[in-house]
Amino acid sequence: GVGHATLLSCAHPYKHGVIGNDWIDRKTRERVYSTQDNRYKYLDEETSKHAGTSPFNIKVAAVGDELKYANSQSKVIAIAGKDRSAIGLAGQNGTAYMHSTKTGRFITSNYYMPDYPEWWKAYYKDKPQDKYFGQQWTLLLPEEAYARSAPDDRPWSTNYKGLGTKFPHPISGGANEPSKSYYDAMIWSPYGDNLMLDFAKAAIKGENLGNNPAGVPDLLALSWTSHDYANHLFGPESRQSHDQTVRLDRVFAELFEFLDQEVGLDNVIITLSADHGFMNIPEFSASRNLDAGRIDPEKLIEATNTALSEKYGEGKYIMTWWNPTLYLDYDLVDSKNLDREAVENTAQRFLRSYPGVEAVFTRTQLEEGRMPNTKLAKQVTLAWHQQISGDIVIMNKPNWYLFAKPTAYASTHGSPWSYDTIVPLVMYGPKWIKAGKYGDSETVDLARTLAFILNVRPPNGCEGRVLSEALQ
Repeated sequence: GVGHATLLSCAHPYKHGVIGNDWIDRKTRERVYSTQDNRYKYLDEETSKHAGTSPFNIKVAAVGDELKYANSQSKVIAIAGKDRSAIGLAGQNGTAYMHSTKTGRFITSNYYMPDYPEWWKAYYKDKPQDKYFGQQWTLLLPEEAYARSAPDDRPWSTNYKGLGTKFPHPISGGANEPSKSYYDAMIWSPYGDNLMLDFAKAAIKGENLGNNPAGVPDLLALSWTSHDYANHLFGPESRQSHDQTVRLDRVFAELFEFLDQEVGLDNVIITLSADHGFMNIPEFSASRNLDAGRIDPEKLIEATNTALSEKYGEGKYIMTWWNPTLYLDYDLVDSKNLDREAVENTAQRFLRSYPGVEAVFTRTQLEEGRMPNTKLAKQVTLAWHQQISGDIVIMNKPNWYLFAKPTAYASTHGSPWSYDTIVPLVMYGPKWIKAGKYGDSETVDLARTLAFILNVRPPNGCEGRVLSEALQ
């Protein structure tokens, strides 16, 4: 959620307001999902309580919004395996299509339209999402091509959605015919990328993208979700991650060939980036003599509450956790006539010595700008929102896993370290982009550069720079 809200807005979380996939509403003390909006529902499909249906929680515009402002006939379409990914890329005025694990279709909500377009209805008439049922995920290349990757069937790989822990991976979800369990399992495999490629082609043709009669540009944003899932289950060092990347490369080749036929690649700018990177599985890192491990947030909260109770009297001072912040019960603190900053500092001192914790920052520190002059502190400041974020920010040590329960996934992301924060930024378009390899860019520079090329205003929260060194 954080990365997708950033990529095409060129704003940091402290501005765009998406500080996690979820957070806690301070007034109701209930979970808020980053793109949930109970005013809107999915079209032709059940809408769960925390479904992503609109960009309401994103507080800034995206480059697609500025494109449509400058050219009302421009089209902005975003497609992704996850609702938060599609919605973040579509901005306030684009159209988001997200994969449904209930039906296997790419669906949208009535925030975007009252009914599906005719091309969408025609596309799903024959249930193309069922075509991959009965397939198995096997290695695409000969065994020796994966010599750089970790061996298969490691004990810490996660058996999820019935995929198993080693090749071949069945993607039926244990079902005898196409059903929810199959649709859910498929998106966790490379066939999820093929499914999205099929739909992206239909959208390009159905919306006539790139051939706008008014001669104005269109924007198509695609978020390929299956790579994230492969890394969660098997780790970025795995053969599964390696094979999924090789397969995705071929998906890109097919997409580019299709664009060349439909629009002509000379008329297209293609960019490639990511919302985050991935850590190696902690057990794999430990096998390479690195300091690595897993932190259980529930045990961390229990230990912190015990330390606070010993000093201030019995109480549940830490209400809950959403990665990477703890929420303090300030009502309890006030009822005991305690000083809020003192309680924060006590928790901070305790947590600094907790196994796997690198650094801890408090609400008072962040609100008053009393942060140390380090890169880590600056990263935390950019990612923390005063009205939305929690009260105690915890940064795990490098190679340490901090995400919900330790066994939820084999690997995860969300840290400030280079393996999580350094992502690719590739741009192609011979009319605009100068061939070469350049350094010193950030994710917020992508949308700023696109806005410059498109000759539209930068989005209203934009903090990136134009990568002029890479432009013709």
